[in-house]
Amino acid sequence: MLEKNKANPWFFLVGTIIWTWTFLGLTILSNQNYLQFPTVILSLTGALGPLIISLILIKLGYWDKDLDKTPFKFICRVFNPFTLKFNWYSYVIILVLILKITPILLNNFLYEEIAIFDIGPLIFMLIGVIIGGMEEIGWRAYALEGLQRKVPIILASLIIGLFWALWHLPLFFLEGTYQSQLGVGTTAFWTFHLSILLGSPIYAWLYNKSGRVAYAVVLYHALGNLSGELFI
Repeated sequence: MLEKNKANPWFFLVGTIIWTWTFLGLTILSNQNYLQFPTVILSLTGALGPLIISLILIKLGYWDKDLDKTPFKFICRVFNPFTLKFNWYSYVIILVLILKITPILLNNFLYEEIAIFDIGPLIFMLIGVIIGGMEEIGWRAYALEGLQRKVPIILASLIIGLFWALWHLPLFFLEGTYQSQLGVGTTAFWTFHLSILLGSPIYAWLYNKSGRVAYAVVLYHALGNLSGELFI
């Protein structure tokens, strides 16, 4: 019998993969750019899979009511900047500088890239920041919170990292995405997925060390994506 009033991370992980792969699969079959109307509706719906599935599960009762009684209260808590202590804003920025921006700048320097700062198309930055932040509602605020109550934190983070990497797979087949430029089966392809898998414990550390404040990982993910758009 399925137990309610507790998070069901496995429902989330499998459901999110099915949801996102379905909508992005339809986008791929359309043979249109993922930002072209009406395809953009499919691609955005797919990208919001972690958010949508987590809210559906909470609505169905698969969540700790002591944390949030409704999906709305869950959203309000996750996106409340006042839940994160002031000093943790500094820590998040330092992490972004060390783990996100520095590797990009070193890569540009080693491969003699001329432009290391480019504001690029505004739409790409907005998608990276907004969608990236919204992902954390599912991956960490819901799935990690639930899974780390069942297994050790490091194992929970690696399991989520594996599903998180798989979740990105359709992006390699979507015309116009950063991932499609990396190619399938290339060194860059495997490096991208490995970085997600190995980066997941960092998100878990940040989430737990900040006092299980989801806004910390929301901010870290959003700023990390923004730095990628600005400095690549």
